[in-house]
Amino acid sequence: MELYPANNAKEAKIVIAFISVLIISLFPTPSFCEIQTITHTVKQAFGGSQSADDALISAVAKAKREALEMAGVYVEALTIVKDAKVDKDEILAISAGVLKSEIVSQKNYITGEAFGIEVVAKIIVDTSVLESSVKKLLQDRTHLDQLNQARNKEKELLDEVARLGAANQRLMAKKQSTGGLKKQFQDVSQGLKAIDWFNKALALLQNDKFTDPIKAIEYLNESIRLNPNNSLAYFGRGQAYFELNQHQRAIDDYSELMRLAPHNKNLSMAYNNRGIAYANLDQFQSAIKDFDEAIRRRPDSDNYYEHRGTTYLKLGQNQRAIEDFNEAIRLNPKNDGAWNNRGGAYLLQGNYNLGCHDVQKACELGNCKMLEFVKGKGYCR
Repeated sequence: MELYPANNAKEAKIVIAFISVLIISLFPTPSFCEIQTITHTVKQAFGGSQSADDALISAVAKAKREALEMAGVYVEALTIVKDAKVDKDEILAISAGVLKSEIVSQKNYITGEAFGIEVVAKIIVDTSVLESSVKKLLQDRTHLDQLNQARNKEKELLDEVARLGAANQRLMAKKQSTGGLKKQFQDVSQGLKAIDWFNKALALLQNDKFTDPIKAIEYLNESIRLNPNNSLAYFGRGQAYFELNQHQRAIDDYSELMRLAPHNKNLSMAYNNRGIAYANLDQFQSAIKDFDEAIRRRPDSDNYYEHRGTTYLKLGQNQRAIEDFNEAIRLNPKNDGAWNNRGGAYLLQGNYNLGCHDVQKACELGNCKMLEFVKGKGYCR
């Protein structure tokens, strides 16, 4: 069993010399539900240097996005969203995280001398489960940040499609060559396809874990193939490798993310996760450096202090470990792992009163494995 878990939401447990590794609904569901169906049609003309394939890719992305914007009124009306004071810009990200937009039809059309593609997107909103889905997402800020960044990148690409389309039309009207725009249209299409694969991977993310990390890696591989500079995909793939305990691969992807996007909102978690991966490879000094950086970027995370404390404990630096566990408990008194680990550190120091107190406190919080073990060894009553 490894010292550090793959799931960042569950803290690492300690290994010490003489202790082996241990690690309502308020209201009933209504008898009816209201199903709302939203359909949205987008027409995308093309010609010149914009191919039919490029036009289809941008039309699909635009139709799905605008359908989600329409569905966002149901999300925005929820009490939980109002109470959370969610920014307007985040409504679309939340909608993308809890609703599925699909293309139900597509066809070509001709208007005068113009060719085009018409696509229809559909979203089904089940209002009986919408609030519970939104509540879960609001509790997972990392997932929401990823959704928000993906939506922002998508908007940039669609704005670029509009700019290129206008330039394309002007050149065609003047009977001038549009060949110089062809590569730009193709690049934007590649970017939109990369975002689409990333979105498919994000659909597998729940409570900061992929429900199917192997499938997520397949999707993210394709996203990275289409856009090798897609930092979002490296973060997601690093998460998936992290969950599969493929530590070196996770380290490589987090390192690439840091290189590509040093100001990414999720870098604190990337540093934390890379630190755990290093620790699982017994590269403890590298792990400490990463936990230091994670804490510098987000000093309010009890988990980051706990993970650094656990590493200090592994290095035999028990007092430094206790100091980190103190901070973790101060930030989150319900962090049962920090109580357990601090208890283990005290036991290592021979302070059985404080050690037994802490593992008892962890048990009161629902984690009794350590207490049961030390009682069995006669360290605590």
